[in-house]
Amino acid sequence: MEKTMKCLRCGQTLKFLRRENLQLGKTGWITGDWGNLVAGALDVAILQCPGCGKLEFFRGDFALEERTEEPLAQVTCPQCGVRYDFDYPKCPVCGTKNTIF
Repeated sequence: MEKTMKCLRCGQTLKFLRRENLQLGKTGWITGDWGNLVAGALDVAILQCPGCGKLEFFRGDFALEERTEEPLAQVTCPQCGVRYDFDYPKCPVCGTKNTIF
């Protein structure tokens, strides 16, 4: 059974927008970008409300749980882990080339 999430503002059904890695850490005056290099990134799934434009952030694998039926054969992107139709030439999220071609 597919989960549907409702917007807390207007009640419309949220739509999957994309999966993204958000950079953690911060840039300092003395340390520069060293904080960013050691902090890593947070894998998130971003859902958007088509009515009011509100964005909701969930853990990255949440987007994979949403898909319960797969009408076409799919592949998993080795870079970001998103599943997409096998006939796409590249991953729609991160742009990694599809190795099946």
